Amino acid sequence: MCFAWPDNFGYLLLLIPLVVLFGYGFMRRVAAQELLSVGRTDGGRHRRRQLARLVLQFAGIALLLFALTGPRFCHGTRIALRKSADVVFMLDVSNSMLAGDVFPSRLERSKQAALEISGRLPESRQALLLFAARPLVQCPLTTDRETFEALVDMASPALVDEQGTAFGKAFDQAAKLFAGAQRSAGSPETAGERIIVLLSDGEDHEGGAEEAARQLGRSGIRLFVLGVGRAGETVVPDFRRPGEAKRDAGGGVVKSRFSPETLRGLAETSGGTYIDIAEGNAKGDDVARRISSIVAASRPVAVQVEGFPLYRYLLGAGLLLLLAERLADGVGRRMVR
Repeated sequence: MCFAWPDNFGYLLLLIPLVVLFGYGFMRRVAAQELLSVGRTDGGRHRRRQLARLVLQFAGIALLLFALTGPRFCHGTRIALRKSADVVFMLDVSNSMLAGDVFPSRLERSKQAALEISGRLPESRQALLLFAARPLVQCPLTTDRETFEALVDMASPALVDEQGTAFGKAFDQAAKLFAGAQRSAGSPETAGERIIVLLSDGEDHEGGAEEAARQLGRSGIRLFVLGVGRAGETVVPDFRRPGEAKRDAGGGVVKSRFSPETLRGLAETSGGTYIDIAEGNAKGDDVARRISSIVAASRPVAVQVEGFPLYRYLLGAGLLLLLAERLADGVGRRMVR
C-alpha cells in the first residue's frame, strides 16, 4: 500500500482526543442512567446500544481521516527517468543592487541574465523569488514565459517592505516552492530536477546562509550562484530620489561592496557552481547549457506502480458508518418511547 498525500497522516492524531472525549461522555451517561434506571431491567441493553453507537461513530470518523492520506494499492516498482527542470530564480532586490559599478546597474544586469537563461530553457517550469530582508514570491513555478518575463522586468527594491539581505530565509522559501510543486504533481519521484539560480552582489546582513545552502545540497537541489558587481566600494543610489545617493540615518552616503567570497562560499557549501556575470552575455549561455546538461543526464529512479485508489471506498464506508449510527440513534429513541 502507498499513499498519495502522506502529509495528511497528522490528522489521525485527532483520534486520540476523540477517544478520550467519547470515553468520558460514555461514562457520564452510564452514571446518569444508573441513577435514573433503579429497578429497571433494560439498563444493560441500553448501555450496549450506546456503546455500539459510539463505536460506529468513532470508526466512521477514523475511516474519513484515513481516507485523507490517499491510500492506494501499489504493485512493486518500475524504472522511470526524471525529466525537465524546475528552476527558481532568486533575485536580490536589496538597495545595494542599484549600484552602478556594473552597467546599467547590478539589478538590471541580473535581470538581463535571468531572462537570457530563462529563454534558453523552453521545457522547464520557472519561478521568480525576490528577496531582501524577506523573500517575496513574485511568480510561482510556471511555463508561462510572457508572464514570467514581465514580472522579471518589474523587479525592484520598491516591491519589498524590508531592506537588507537575508539569503537563509530566501533559500528556505525556494525549497518550499519546490515542495509545493512536487506535492501537486502526484509523482514527486519523477518531477523535474530542482535548480536555484541566485543572482546577487553577495552582501549578507543576517547570517545563517551557509547552513541553509548546505541543506539545499542535502535535499538534492542544485545551486547556481551568479555574482554581479566589481571590486571596491560604490555609491548606492536612492530609488525614491532618482539621481541622488542613498543616505543613512546620520546623513552619510551609503556605499556597497561586492562580496564574491560570500557567494563563492554558498556555492561550495551546497555543492553548486559560482559564476561572475558582471560582463558578457556568454555567462548566461553557460549557465543555461549547464542546466540543460543536468536535465539531459537525468538519472533513472525507481517509482512505485500504483493500482486503484482506496480512499473513495474508505470515504464511502466512513459515511455509511456515520449514517448507521444516526439510524441506530433514531431506532433507540423510538424504542424508549
